[in-house]
Amino acid sequence: MSITLACAFDDAGLTAFERESAPGSVDILVLPELFDGGYKRLHHEKGPTSSVSQLADRFARISCDHQLHFVAGTVVWTNADGKVRNTSLVYSKGKKIAEVAKTHLFRPLGDDQFFAHGTPMTPLALECHGETVRTGVIVCYDLRFPEIVRPWFKHGLDLLIVPARWPSVRDDVWKLLLRARAVENQCFVVGVDARDDEGGGSYAYAPDGRTVFELAPASGANSTTWKLIEIDLSEISRVKDRLDTRLDARLL
Repeated sequence: MSITLACAFDDAGLTAFERESAPGSVDILVLPELFDGGYKRLHHEKGPTSSVSQLADRFARISCDHQLHFVAGTVVWTNADGKVRNTSLVYSKGKKIAEVAKTHLFRPLGDDQFFAHGTPMTPLALECHGETVRTGVIVCYDLRFPEIVRPWFKHGLDLLIVPARWPSVRDDVWKLLLRARAVENQCFVVGVDARDDEGGGSYAYAPDGRTVFELAPASGANSTTWKLIEIDLSEISRVKDRLDTRLDARLL
């Protein structure tokens, strides 16, 4: 089975996606981390803004209108316990199905000043073309901590989505870790990065480490705002037919 992902990198990209993409043509839409203004906005305004609820309403409407699953990057979100977290709102055809908060807070950019820690989620069962796509979501810095994903791997994981604001100066590390998570967990990994001066490139890797999608960090004249990624999930079984490392894994 093949699925289509769309990555929108900023507000202009999300608007272009709404205008240019036909309903039903995309299975999963993904945004980068801190879609509501990035770290610059966060430090300037010192926390959530009144517009975040309007943004959440927009996410729900897009998910409904385009009949897709929507991993809406992250926003500054006050969770039900009253604590503010760096949170990915996840929608399925208009209904919010999860709030996935960043587990590891990146102190150099002040995550720990503004956010409470999240806890790892249970992978989501996203229905695409009548089949279940077992999908995990982690946020940016979480990628450096593979122990989050390993329990999911043992029970079967098809797709790992990583919204991020990973700076281009560390682009080689970003690509290395995305590929490593794909190979060690025998799943597809998609990293969606912001394309402003806080971000870098976006990439997708197959379970054998092959590059599926590559969008290098933006240059001054680069106006890319959204892109499509095609993923053939049958590659997972082909890789596991050769060597299914779950059979030998000892999760310590």
